[in-house]
Amino acid sequence: MKYFVLFIFIIALSSKYLGQLCPIIPHPTTYVTTGGSMVLENLISVNKANLPTFGEDFIKLFFANEIGLNVAFINEGGQVKFKQLSNAYPDSYSIDVKENIVISYSSPASCFYALQSLKQLIQTESNSIEIPFCFISDEPKFVWRGMHLDVSRHFFSVSEVKQYLDWMARYKFNSFHWHLTDDQGWRIEIKAYPKLTEIGSIREKTLVGHASSKPEIYQGPAEKGFYTQEEIKEVVEYANKLFITVVPEIEMPGHARAALAAYPEFSCTGVQMPVAQTWGVFDEIFCSKDETIQFLQSILSEVVPLFPGKYIHIGGDEAPKTNWKKCQNCQAQMKKNGLKSEEELQSYFIQKMDKYLTSKGKTLIGWDEILEGGLSDNAAVMSWRGTEGGIEAAKQHHYVVMSPGSHCYFDHYQSDRKTEPLAIGGYTSLEKVYSFNPIPEGLPSSLDPFILGGQANLWTEYIADWKQVEYMIFPRMIALSEALWTAGERDYTHFLERLEKYELPYLKSKNVNYSKAIYYLKSEVVSESNGIEIDFEAIDSSSIITVDYDKSADVTQRKNGKFRIFKTKRPNMLRFVAKSKTAQGIDTLKLDILQHRTLGQPWIIETPLSSSYPGKGGLTLSDGTLGARPWNGKEWLGFNVKEVKMSIELNEKQKLDGIYLSFLSAESSWIHLPEKVLIEYSNNGESWKTKEFRVTKELNHYVLNKKAKFIRLTVVNKDSIEDGKPGSGHLPWLFMDEIWMD
Repeated sequence: MKYFVLFIFIIALSSKYLGQLCPIIPHPTTYVTTGGSMVLENLISVNKANLPTFGEDFIKLFFANEIGLNVAFINEGGQVKFKQLSNAYPDSYSIDVKENIVISYSSPASCFYALQSLKQLIQTESNSIEIPFCFISDEPKFVWRGMHLDVSRHFFSVSEVKQYLDWMARYKFNSFHWHLTDDQGWRIEIKAYPKLTEIGSIREKTLVGHASSKPEIYQGPAEKGFYTQEEIKEVVEYANKLFITVVPEIEMPGHARAALAAYPEFSCTGVQMPVAQTWGVFDEIFCSKDETIQFLQSILSEVVPLFPGKYIHIGGDEAPKTNWKKCQNCQAQMKKNGLKSEEELQSYFIQKMDKYLTSKGKTLIGWDEILEGGLSDNAAVMSWRGTEGGIEAAKQHHYVVMSPGSHCYFDHYQSDRKTEPLAIGGYTSLEKVYSFNPIPEGLPSSLDPFILGGQANLWTEYIADWKQVEYMIFPRMIALSEALWTAGERDYTHFLERLEKYELPYLKSKNVNYSKAIYYLKSEVVSESNGIEIDFEAIDSSSIITVDYDKSADVTQRKNGKFRIFKTKRPNMLRFVAKSKTAQGIDTLKLDILQHRTLGQPWIIETPLSSSYPGKGGLTLSDGTLGARPWNGKEWLGFNVKEVKMSIELNEKQKLDGIYLSFLSAESSWIHLPEKVLIEYSNNGESWKTKEFRVTKELNHYVLNKKAKFIRLTVVNKDSIEDGKPGSGHLPWLFMDEIWMD
C-alpha cells in the first residue's frame, strides 16, 4: 500500500512540475493527471441517483446556460455519476475522470464543492469542450473561510450582494460576514425601531478625498439605503443554496453614530448628532445603562430569527471611553456591579449580550477588543489587530477567526503605484495574502483546534461603487481561498501560473474589474557594499525592460535590469524610469532613489520588529526609497512599543550637519508621531553625547553640526492615544521611514 501511495505522490508532483497545471483554484489536496481528455459532445447525461436536491439546478445552470450543452438526467448509466460516502472526512470529495465522471462526496456541501471544481476542470478552447483525464481528492484545511463586506459606509444592492456570494462560492468560501451597521449608516430594518432606517440609513454628505487631507470637504448626494427583513431573508436563503453561512454584524457599544442619530436617548449625552459624514472613530457610543442594553437586546431579538447560522457578530472594537468616564449612568453602572474600570464596564456590556444570545441558541463573536476587561464565557474572537488577540483567546480555550490587517484587509493598496485608486492606506500585496496562515507562529499545537480559520475584510470608506469592490478583492480573494482551503506546502510561483492561465481570463470574460498589479514592473532593493543594487523585474521573464536615468549620476548599470547605486556624501535624488513591454502592453515604473552617505547600510535595530510590518528590517531605513502617502506600508517599519532603539556605524569620523528622520501620521489607523527622539553620537563608540528633539511633523531635520562615527537613536512613543481619537487608551503604532544625514 505504501508503494502505491508513493507512486501517486510522484505522479502528482510530475503533473505539477512538467507543465500540466491544475486548473482548479483553490488547489485540491491531490490532483493526478494521466494524459488525454474526455471530449463532451452536444449532450451530457447525468445519473440522478445520489445527486443532492440542489444538483439538478446547478448542473442545468452551468452546462446548459454557460457552456451550451444539453443535459439529460437519467436513472441508470450516464456520463456523470455520484456516490455518497459514509464515515468520510467532513466536506471531502473526489472526482475521477476516465471514460466517465464519478463524483464521490461526504456531504451536500462537499458535492457542491466538487461541482465547483468540475466547472473549473472543463476547458472550452479550440471550439471543443474537454475535461482532462484526472483524479482529484480534496478537503478543506479550515472550517471558517470567510469574506466580509461593509455595506454601512457605502450601500450595495441585494443583486450586488448576491454577486459577491457567487464569487465566494466559486472559490469555496463558506462564511459571509455582513457588516450592517456603523457610524455612517444603519442598513437593516428593525420593525420595533423604525427611525433606525428612517434616519440612520441616510448620510446627507460624504467626505471627499482622504480623511487625513486638510481642509475637509464634504459633498452630496446623500448616501442611503437599507435592507428590509424580507430582503435579508432573500440574501440568507440565496447564501444557504451556495453553502455559505451569513454572519451579521450589529456594532456595539462603539461605531454607533447612525443608531444614536435616530435614538439619542441611548447615548451618554442625549444630544442628537447627525449620521457621521466622515470616517474614523467617534466618542458618541452606546451608553451602558440598562435601558440601552434592553434596546440592543430588543434589536437582536429581530436579528436572530433572520440568520439561522451559529454566530452573531457584535463588533466590540474601537469604543472610546471618553463619554463613559463623564457619564453618571455609566459610573453608576460600574459602582452597582463592582467594576474597577471602563474596560471592565465594556466587558460587562458584552457579557450581557453574550448571555442574551446564548439564551437564543447563538454564539457571540466580536473583534479582539472584547478581550479587554475579561472575555465572556461563550464568546468567540475575530482577531484583526495582528494575531496576538487570537492567540490569547485560544489560550483561554475560545474559538478564533484570524483576520489580521497585515494580510487580510482588502481595503489596503495592492501595489505601490501612485496611479492606484484612493484607499485608506496600508499595503497588502497578492503575494502577502497568499502567504497568510491562520495558525500563528508560537501557538502551541495543542491549541490549533481553536483556530477556526481566516477571513478577509473589505471596509468601504473609499469604495463607493461595485466596480471598485471588484478591483479591491480580485485577485486577492483568489489567493486567500487557497491559503484557507489548501493543506500542505503552497507554491506562489505555481499559483501565479495557474491564475494567469485560467482564472484571470475567466474574470476578463465576465467583465470583472480586477487589479492588474501582478503585471506591473517591480523593483527590488538589496544592500551592496558602498550602496545598493536595484533589480527591475516583470512577471513575464521574456519581457523587454528599458531604464532611463541620469547618466552622470554615480550609478553602474549591470545586466538584466540590475543597477548599482553608490553612496554620496550629500543627499541627491535620482529618478529611474523603467518600462516593460509584454503581451499585456507597456508598463512604466517611476522610482525615486535618495542617494546619501548611509545608502544601503542597514541600521542595527535592537527593538524587536513587528511581524505585521517588518519591512526589510534595518535596510528599510537606508534603502533610498521614501514612504508614500496615503501610506502603502511597503517602505515603512512599524512598531507597537514604547521605545525604538537603533544604531549605525559610519565608515569614518565625519562632519554631520544634521539628520533627517521620517515618520508617519495616520491617526485613523492608530499611527501617531512619536513624542521625541534622543540622538547620541560618538567618535569612538565609548563616550557619548546626547541631544533631545521633539517630533512635530512627519519629516524632521535635526541640526547636529558635530563630527561623529557612531550614531544611536532612541525614538520615544506616546504612552497612549488621546481620548476622542481612534484607538484611544491604546499604545499607538509608530512608523518610521528613511533616515539620512547631511
